[in-house]
Amino acid sequence: MLVAGVDVGNATTEVALARLVPGQPPEHLSVTRGPTTGAKGTAESAQGVLDLIERASRRLGETPTRILLADLHPVETGLRELAAESEEDLGGVGIARPVSATPSGVGAAAGQLIDLAELVGDPLPVPVIPIVGPIDFDAAAAALNAARAAGWQLVAIIVAGDDGVLIGNRVDATLPIVDEVADTDELPRGAWAAVEVAPLGATVVQLADPLRLAVLLSLDPTRARGARNAARALLGHRAGIAVRRQASGGSTEQEQPHLATLTDGSTRTIDISTTPPGVGEVVAIEGIDANLIDAFWAPLPEAIDDAALSLRLRQRRAVGLAVLARRDDRALEQALGERFSGEVVVVAAETAAAVAGASTTPGAGHAPIVIDMGGGTVDLHVQLDDRDVAIATAGAGLLVDRICGAILGIDPLRAEQAKRHPSVHVETPFILRHEDGSRTFLTSPAPPQSVAHLCITERQDGSLDALETDLAPEVWARLRRAAKRTIIAGNLRRAITAAGGLPRGELAVLVGGCAEDAEIVSEVSLALADLDLAIARGDVLGEHGPRAAVAVGLVLLHAETL
Repeated sequence: MLVAGVDVGNATTEVALARLVPGQPPEHLSVTRGPTTGAKGTAESAQGVLDLIERASRRLGETPTRILLADLHPVETGLRELAAESEEDLGGVGIARPVSATPSGVGAAAGQLIDLAELVGDPLPVPVIPIVGPIDFDAAAAALNAARAAGWQLVAIIVAGDDGVLIGNRVDATLPIVDEVADTDELPRGAWAAVEVAPLGATVVQLADPLRLAVLLSLDPTRARGARNAARALLGHRAGIAVRRQASGGSTEQEQPHLATLTDGSTRTIDISTTPPGVGEVVAIEGIDANLIDAFWAPLPEAIDDAALSLRLRQRRAVGLAVLARRDDRALEQALGERFSGEVVVVAAETAAAVAGASTTPGAGHAPIVIDMGGGTVDLHVQLDDRDVAIATAGAGLLVDRICGAILGIDPLRAEQAKRHPSVHVETPFILRHEDGSRTFLTSPAPPQSVAHLCITERQDGSLDALETDLAPEVWARLRRAAKRTIIAGNLRRAITAAGGLPRGELAVLVGGCAEDAEIVSEVSLALADLDLAIARGDVLGEHGPRAAVAVGLVLLHAETL
């Protein structure tokens, strides 16, 4: 009998084909992997399962007659930025934010915002800051030079594209010019604004000082104190812009944070200042209609050696939240039963299957402790003489993706790559600076858009993925590892506590997609050093690494019942 062990994860689906003969060990034939379609355990996720089975069947020339499933519980993962939902009062400042990784010129200036196309006719009697939209840099420079010749007082320039240096070289190399301002269309024309570019290697001074910022924006003394939040938002950056608006009269009304209801009836606020309770203690969360098994949340990590960066991260009040919900509708099982010609059997819980699969790691024997670190959960399964315990905790690889994406300002798919691969800073077209501070030389020039940017390395085509962030590679590496430590290692600690602790000196086998990440394995090993465990990465069937433990385990467990 040909069977397909199927592990539907929150991010990835894996199918293990094997031939079963009663009384004999399974003949393992293949493992196929692909992205999960739809949410885990839903009818939509059936399509991904069937596609993988069809692909594996074509290679084998034979179709399985039975699908083996685990009992599934999906995880919902999201990130909530409270600062985005409740505007912090910036005094008389409407916009205050850092801009531009490659500014031109140096200095601080204030003036009235105006479109480049409006620099015609009689000049205004006040200094102006032209806004250059998507236009060729030569054409923009010509228009700016013509305006200066006509008497317009150009004190700074804001550019939508990445041509700030090219425009500066053609207009005035000393003029503060900030580029890569993607939302120039949203800047209020006619408003009074300030722009500052610090010397190379330095950070803004005028815009980061509330009194100097107030002078630049012509705020009266009563409103200058209110500019302190705006000044803090610009601390630690080489370039920034600030735009004046009418006084708000105080802080705007803030949305109340979500509340988690615990098993004892008490509530806990979900925000950056609170920690999640123990496994299974959250029974409900405002705004989430689900029967919860567990919930976990984490703030953006702190940059312990950079006070200004830590402040900016805290001000965002971003909280990553993962919830593990009980699903009893058997939607995936029913959908597969309707579309698959053979049988569909639920064999065991995911944790039991993970133990069986992890135990095929060469040298492991029967793995007494298995830690399955996937996209949605960190699962701990303990099978010892005195107990057999399975603990599932919400929050794993996908939550790390959300946190990393929030830090870098990228979507979760790119964040997945940024989480796994080293980064570099392209200092010149031929020089890369790495996370350990070392430098390498390229034999061919890096793409122009990557110069002066933090880039993700090791894309499939070997190219660099430039990020719109001013983080140094060594700083990003520390933040990335801190996110993994807080979420994966922190969640594992919760699971160990819920399991009643672990005996010293035992073998613990790591499986799941996160176990492919050497940094996560390192952080877990360091976090559990006090337990003196023998922590090893799984190698399912001696050839699949830490992947496919559940899919292969389902085959093994089902074979025992024949």
